[in-house]
Amino acid sequence: MHFTGTVFFDFDSYDVWRIHTVLLKASQDNSVTVDVEWRAFTDEDLGSGSEAVRALAACEVVRTASPEQHERFVRAMLTLAFQERDDPGAAKTLAVAAKVAGMEADEVLSAIDEPGMRLLAASIASARERGVGGVPTIERHGPPVLIRTSGAASYGDAVARLRLLDHMLRDDGIWVMLKPE
Repeated sequence: MHFTGTVFFDFDSYDVWRIHTVLLKASQDNSVTVDVEWRAFTDEDLGSGSEAVRALAACEVVRTASPEQHERFVRAMLTLAFQERDDPGAAKTLAVAAKVAGMEADEVLSAIDEPGMRLLAASIASARERGVGGVPTIERHGPPVLIRTSGAASYGDAVARLRLLDHMLRDDGIWVMLKPE
């Protein structure tokens, strides 16, 4: 199985962490190849100066300046934010993620305000034009699909969950499923 697509993420939604975990666990199976592009997305005011917005801007800096290191940077940031509970926009967190990705921290930190915020704004505008309205959203071969999870998403057979998600995405033009809360 070869799973591809674009995953729109932020550092506020725990659903993002659960999707990341499913993708990571499934990719450890020899029968699965996961090849996704991680794209920053938020509804938050970019002028707020929040740490989460700064972290997303850093991700866009890395995606643009060092695409080969981007996935490692994002995965490190997700781990630090959700598992270690580090502040994603803190200079220390960004420096650790840069080191994991094989980059110099200054390379990332010095570019957050400019061009980072400009890159983030352009990325969000492009995502909105394609129909993205929240995270985590996966897009490929059709309309973007916003995903909501429960705690059970992190347990069980990750390959089976990814196959189900893959089938849903293939048929995404015919499905809208909601469970009552």
